[in-house]
Amino acid sequence: MKILTGQSILDQVAFGPLRVYRRQPFQLTPLSQRSSEEEVQRFQTAQHRAVLQLADLYDQAALMVGPQAASIFAIHAMLLEDASFVDSILSIIQTQYSTAEYAVQVAGTSFSAAFAALDNPYMAARGADLRDISNRVIRLLLGQKTPDPLGNRPAILVSDELLPSEVLALDRKKLLGLVTWHGSVDSHTAMLLRLLNIPGLAQAKVSQECDGHQGILDGFSQHLYLDPDQKLITEMGFEPKKSKLRSLVLPAKQPG
Repeated sequence: MKILTGQSILDQVAFGPLRVYRRQPFQLTPLSQRSSEEEVQRFQTAQHRAVLQLADLYDQAALMVGPQAASIFAIHAMLLEDASFVDSILSIIQTQYSTAEYAVQVAGTSFSAAFAALDNPYMAARGADLRDISNRVIRLLLGQKTPDPLGNRPAILVSDELLPSEVLALDRKKLLGLVTWHGSVDSHTAMLLRLLNIPGLAQAKVSQECDGHQGILDGFSQHLYLDPDQKLITEMGFEPKKSKLRSLVLPAKQPG
């Protein structure tokens, strides 16, 4: 058994197989074979479609977690239409003769890094929101769908980070918990996990080789127990091992 430590997002406990989400980078072509005017039109079309998608996400989130939390996606729409952000994208297209998707990635990376460098933890966490909206527009430009990292069974998801819209796209019955190598307890992702009653750890140094291994995520102690022994499984209140381990999330317990 190995014990790993992170920053707790929610005081709950989850037990189940770990599923590592290896995010694949976009394969983008920097130079466009189209005119700059055509690339600008492509961006504007994708931007409009993304704003409509975000309006739908707001409605979905409002039903699940309430309008206050759903405002995350209204903020995303505002960021996507921010004049500085849009002007940066258009400038890259027009001066570097780039594809729209490449310009969105460059601008998104720049703005995200600027937020991450801020001293205020809440504002620094907004870098993830910039990555989220940039990925959305790029996927629309490339004709790609949001990936489903969980597959066909419940698991504790392990990833570099999980973005707010990716959380909402997951089947909550399958997402037992979330462990991220990066991320932040001040992020919009963390806020959604708390409202959805899903435990999580941020800033946990978990190896990608843990995929498929069993784990106990303990939000109270801020630990991830990798390959827990049967004694700990029983002490944490999970069913003893029979023919198959059952994955589930326990109700919140009292510390101590």
